[in-house]
Amino acid sequence: MFCASIVYPTGLDRFDADYFSARHIPMFVSFLGENCARYEVHRPLMQPEAPDPPFAAAAYVWVHSAEEFGAVLAKHGEEIYADIERFSSGQPVRAWSLVVDPVAEDPTTR
Repeated sequence: MFCASIVYPTGLDRFDADYFSARHIPMFVSFLGENCARYEVHRPLMQPEAPDPPFAAAAYVWVHSAEEFGAVLAKHGEEIYADIERFSSGQPVRAWSLVVDPVAEDPTTR
């Protein structure tokens, strides 16, 4: 299993976290289809007397096949990247990782 991380930093001139979580990521996930095992969108919370969060929002998308993920980017990448301009003045930090110990769907099986 693999995980794509998409993280938007704080300090952008424009970032619409609602659009990111309600429209952009669901669109991306719809292109992935059955290859998407799971996804989450995180929005940081401010904590009293703690440093400001280092990111405005993040999405984590787990997929079964790296090859299928790449095929989706090749086919829909132009549409995915063009959509960024609708909600952000900047680009995210992107990372791709191997999930070393995926959590079972049913936690009682671990």
